[in-house]
Amino acid sequence: MVAVVADAILTARHAPELRISYPRRNGWWHETRRYRDPNLTFYNVVPAIDDLLDAGLLVEHDLQPAGRPTGIQSSYRPAPWLADVEVPELRHEVGEVIRLKDAAGRLIDYRDNDRTRRDRALLAKINRSLVEAEIELDVPTAVRDGNAIRLDGYSVFPSMMSLYRVYNGAWDRGGRFYGGWWQSCRKAHRRHLTIDGHSTVELDYQQIHPRLLYGLAGCQLEGDAYTLPGWSRGVVKQAFNTLLNAGSLREALGSISENLREDRNAAKALIADIRTLHPDIEAYFHSGIGLQLQALDSEICRKVLVEMHRRGIVTLPVHDSFIAADEHEDTLSQVMQKAFSLVSKTV
Repeated sequence: MVAVVADAILTARHAPELRISYPRRNGWWHETRRYRDPNLTFYNVVPAIDDLLDAGLLVEHDLQPAGRPTGIQSSYRPAPWLADVEVPELRHEVGEVIRLKDAAGRLIDYRDNDRTRRDRALLAKINRSLVEAEIELDVPTAVRDGNAIRLDGYSVFPSMMSLYRVYNGAWDRGGRFYGGWWQSCRKAHRRHLTIDGHSTVELDYQQIHPRLLYGLAGCQLEGDAYTLPGWSRGVVKQAFNTLLNAGSLREALGSISENLREDRNAAKALIADIRTLHPDIEAYFHSGIGLQLQALDSEICRKVLVEMHRRGIVTLPVHDSFIAADEHEDTLSQVMQKAFSLVSKTV
């Protein structure tokens, strides 16, 4: 009950428009037990939620029928008055740091192997150094509100200091690092991060997936992958990434059309222009290769984190970019270049 109410209070205060979902199928709780505290079980959580609904702390219950595979979980909202309840500082525990999801994005169980044991040992070291560091956000408009920092229209939770890896369907798909609160900050706010009192710098890999994809094709990217006459760069970049992640042309066309206000003709024209710009790699479009590319960029990230930790430099990953104290900018740049070179050679 304490865990459910604490979550409800934070939701009421920082994201009142959201519903909180939970499963009422016993099998789900058994299948995903790796990812939770052992005390959070079907027989504990579901009755606790029912009692809290009866007590009026949780409201607007959307109860989904048990045993009917609708794909929609039951959900509720916190009572609005919970937003005014003061809570002590909460400790966020990351739980299982190696996570595997199926094609539908659901967490699934797995047997440990050399990779998972290696990753878990690495993250134990990295997370220990992150917890010991003082990572602050020096934004004049930021407001500290209990367990959160309120920024311009959103909140972040500084107790979320630990990283975890998420693989998608297989150990050679995905693998990116998530969990750090700084990853939820907008880029304009991240430039105000400090580490142990030092201002920071954020370096990123420019066009990392196009560069890796050209490497797969045995070619080298020339110029900017997202510059097309008549189209904004942001629109082209989004469509390009959609072409990499989609499993079929139909799926890619539907997604790109949606981003272009349901204009299918414009989407078809944009796809044709991207094909013309990238004839050497068009065979990879709408092949679902995106998760394989994520596996490569996550391996680059792993190498950067390992080397920076070996040098005793706290480094914050944001997928294809990294944040470190500005006094370490040259070191970070060199380490990033070496990691990219090592991984791209395997491609």
